[in-house]
This record gives sequence, C-alpha cells and structure tokens, in this order.
Amino acid sequence: MSAQNATVQSLVYGIPLLEYVIFANAIANSSGTWTTNTLVHSTTLATPSSHAIVLPNVDTLYSSGLLDLSGGDIIATMPPLEEGRFYVWPFYDLYSNNVCNIGTITNSTAGKYLIKYRASKPGCVAANDEYAGTIYLPTVYGATLLRIEVGNSSDVDYVVSSIQPNFTLEVGPSALSACAPALTAELLNAGLTTSDLPLYILQLTARLAANNPPDVVADIAPVTAMLETAGVSLATNTYTQPTSVDLALAYTTAEAVLLAVGESATDFESLGNGWKALAPSLCGNFLSHYDVRGFIAVGGYLQLQASVAIYPVYELGQDLYSNQTYMVEFFGKPQVNGFWSLTMYDSDGFLVPNSLDRYSLNDRGNMTYPDGTLVYGGASPSDSTEPFYMLLQTTDIQASVEWESNWLPTPADGGEFRFNLRWYGPTDSLSDGTYTYPRVTVVEPNPPLPRSG
Repeated sequence: MSAQNATVQSLVYGIPLLEYVIFANAIANSSGTWTTNTLVHSTTLATPSSHAIVLPNVDTLYSSGLLDLSGGDIIATMPPLEEGRFYVWPFYDLYSNNVCNIGTITNSTAGKYLIKYRASKPGCVAANDEYAGTIYLPTVYGATLLRIEVGNSSDVDYVVSSIQPNFTLEVGPSALSACAPALTAELLNAGLTTSDLPLYILQLTARLAANNPPDVVADIAPVTAMLETAGVSLATNTYTQPTSVDLALAYTTAEAVLLAVGESATDFESLGNGWKALAPSLCGNFLSHYDVRGFIAVGGYLQLQASVAIYPVYELGQDLYSNQTYMVEFFGKPQVNGFWSLTMYDSDGFLVPNSLDRYSLNDRGNMTYPDGTLVYGGASPSDSTEPFYMLLQTTDIQASVEWESNWLPTPADGGEFRFNLRWYGPTDSLSDGTYTYPRVTVVEPNPPLPRSG
C-alpha cells in the first residue's frame, strides 16, 4: 500500500476521533469543568442554538458522559424504568461503535452495571450475583449518551427533577496499574494543529490509537500497518507526514470515500417512496466498515443499533429547498414499541429557528386528520391505517388554519434543509416492507387538505 493510499484510509479511520473531541469539549463547556466517569445532565431540550450534536433529538433529554477505564472499572446505575416512558442508555467505544444498550428495549433490569475494558468481544453480559450486568468496552476510552423520552415541554421539569438524577456513573474498582494515560482535556487538545484539519486528525489518531486498537482482532495488524505507512507511529504516538504524501488531496479523497457511503445501494437499503435507511447490520456497531463508521460520525454521531432505533432519511443526497412546499402523506400510524418523530434540520444538520419553536412532528403532539380529529390522543386506534398529512413549508409563509397543527417549518429565505424519521423501538414492519413509507410531494403553499371519498 502506498503512503498516499494509507493516508486516505487513515483519515477515514480517524475521523470519528475528531467527533469524539468535539463531543468531549461540549460536555466540558456545558458543565463548566472537565469531567469523566460521571453523567452531565442536559436540563433543556435541544434548540437551534444546540450544536454539540449533529441531527439532535428534540423530544428527548440527554445525559452525556466520557468513559475513562484507564484506571479501573466504572459503575453505571439505572433506576427502575417508568412504565410508558422510553429510555435508552447506550455505551460507545472511542470510535463511536454502540457496543451495548440498556433501557426499555434491551437489558431493562434496574440496578448497577459494571463497565470493564476488554480488548475483544465487546458488548453486554447477563447479570451475576453482584451486578445487573457487565458492559465490556473494547477501547480504554468511550462515551455514553443517555436519552430519556419527553412527552411535551411541560414534562421537562419532571424528568429533570425526578428521573435524570437517578441515572449515575461512578468510579468502580481500581486496576492494579493504569493501562493507558488518563483521559484529560490536555490529552485530547494540547499540542495539536487544529488549523489544519487532516493534519489534526492524523495527530489525534497517533495520540490515541495505540491504547485503543480496533475491536475486531483480525483488523489490528492490518490497521497498524496502514497507520504506520501513513506516518502514524503507535510507538511514539506521533505523526510525521511522508514526503510523498499530498495531505490535502488525501483528505479530499477521504471525503469522497465517505460521501460514497450515502450513495451506496449496499450500505443503504430502500424502504420505498424515496426513503432509505442504513442496513440494520451496519447500524450503530460498524465493526470493520470504517467508511460507514466515518460517514455516520460526521452526519449522525453516536448512532444506536437498529434493534433500538432506525433513522430513515428521505432521498439522501437530494437537495431540498424551502422555496418549495412539500406535503408528507402517512399511510397509517407507524408501529413502534417506543415513540417516533419526523424532525426538520438545516443543511448543516441543526434545528431550524421558527416562531412556533416547533422542530418536529411526532406521536405525542396534536397532529390532526383532515376532519380535524386528533391522530394521537383521540379515538383513532393505535394501529389505524387512516392517512394523515404533514406540511413542510418555509417560516416565511404562515400556515393556513387547517394546517397549523401539522405544519413543520422549513428555513427562511429559500434555504436548504433535510429531515429524517426516527423510530424508537421499531417493529419489524418498519424494515421488512410491510409498512408503506410516507409519500413526499411538491405542492403549492397552503394546499387544500386531502379529503377521503
């Protein structure tokens, strides 16, 4: 392998580390101090000014944490689950692989979970006499991002005061000797060339990769060889650019590799009516698919496994502009064991400011059928196949009265936007072709509501 090709692959491999640092620094900024092995609870829902996470949820409260197993184990305590409220507490390795989830869908037993470092065979192990379960991380450093469903804005105070504080992280049994340097702000930030992005990624990779090898054991030798050929020394934790390498070109090529994932018919599966989703086998835990891992890190960091959540996107790669109005027709209620939403984002993946402070439409809101009755919370059965509609229309044009409850504002001034669905606790119908995905059509502003019959 040439040094140039190795550099391209090393950039693809290391890009999730860049997102990890952004995540870590955001936690420090929100908490006021650098902290590891403890949860930092967000007490407000995401808003357009929330830029710590790309494509944020707007109907969950987050609790974030950095995991540092260099000095020993960590204990995670999960309280008894409140019936009717969805929780997921995921645990990620340094490279953003979702190696274990506890909560509503899987590993729902309340109690203490022991988090341990194990270089291979990551995941969850069943309870023993002392712990509700054991979580094995394949890297010394990791992350966690607890998500707690919030029914509406008035529910926030209750979740903040009565639910969040009962989820905790604490330092557990200590190791006889440290297996890596402690996870500090200096380790992730000091002495790196942040003004040159590809150089920065390779320097960061050099600093962290030696103590955080691939979790696929068969990949350790080839990944090590790739990094060394690219100038990343795992022995000295330094990066030296080979004289034959054009770093700018390598980064452009690496970006093209990631972009190709979104256009791949193999990585993304068609769900019908223009919707796609990442193949379930690739969701959350990417194993040797480093291109997919990098693509998701940039576009949707800290993704969950498909058994917990599915994230369908509409026409990935197609430009959508808010100088056009779109109608989304749902062919009945999506069947989930948790909750679902359709969320609006600008071209950078952040929420769209609007006078309603409305950033998603979901199964906990006041959407209505064309006859004015509630889709959720009314007499309509949970498995109803009656169609209902959403209006995606710019904030520059006020929705008509009949559309107000089903209006999701798009950016002002004709800006680009994107949107995606989230199915939490998805049933098989949402991925096996049984459910007919929503149809999206271009319409005039404030079109007449479709009427049955």
